Amino acid sequence: MKKQIAALVLAGSVAGGIGAGVLANAATSRGPAAPAPSSPARSSTTPSSEGGESGMASPDVLELAPGRVGPVRAGMSKAQALATGYFVADRPAPVEGCPVVPLAWKDEYVNTYDVYTLGNGEISSIGVRGRGVTTAQGIGIGSTYDEVKAAYPDESLLAAGYGQSGVRVFDRQDGGWIGFLFDAEPGAIEGSDPVTFVEVTKGAEPSLMRDGC
Repeated sequence: MKKQIAALVLAGSVAGGIGAGVLANAATSRGPAAPAPSSPARSSTTPSSEGGESGMASPDVLELAPGRVGPVRAGMSKAQALATGYFVADRPAPVEGCPVVPLAWKDEYVNTYDVYTLGNGEISSIGVRGRGVTTAQGIGIGSTYDEVKAAYPDESLLAAGYGQSGVRVFDRQDGGWIGFLFDAEPGAIEGSDPVTFVEVTKGAEPSLMRDGC
């Protein structure tokens, strides 16, 4: 991915190597942006097929959509997010020198998702790294650029920095976004290039990067 996400610390726990940048308002409790890793580096983070607690879906069956992952939505308050049952609160940072993590995905989900929050604990961004999690159109990690174009023919491929590019989809009904990252520049991308990272946000469009804290 972006030779961008060098030292990702998920707001939900570090799953090892992916990152994506803080939203434009930079209102999170995290540090400076760093590039996102490519999917090969994530081969050890394939989502578990085991489900969560009673009534909770397994990591690889939550549906992706602009602004949400299953019942978890960007813009949720800390209390609302905890009420979904998918999160724990106020975990120690996995990297020394980083602040306490206001929200973290429960252990069975951290290899598939991350979460970024504002200072008040509100969810600002959710990142997806694991395969098997898709949109209603079947798009997720590993989907090709040709498949993304077919699913979202009206959306453009734009530069995402660090030699990467992304397709961002906006839902005008509720202000939700979903972005798909590719490890190739717009002028060099091929139809077979895969999605290596997915990010959902609300209000601000996905930066498709993660920071180092």
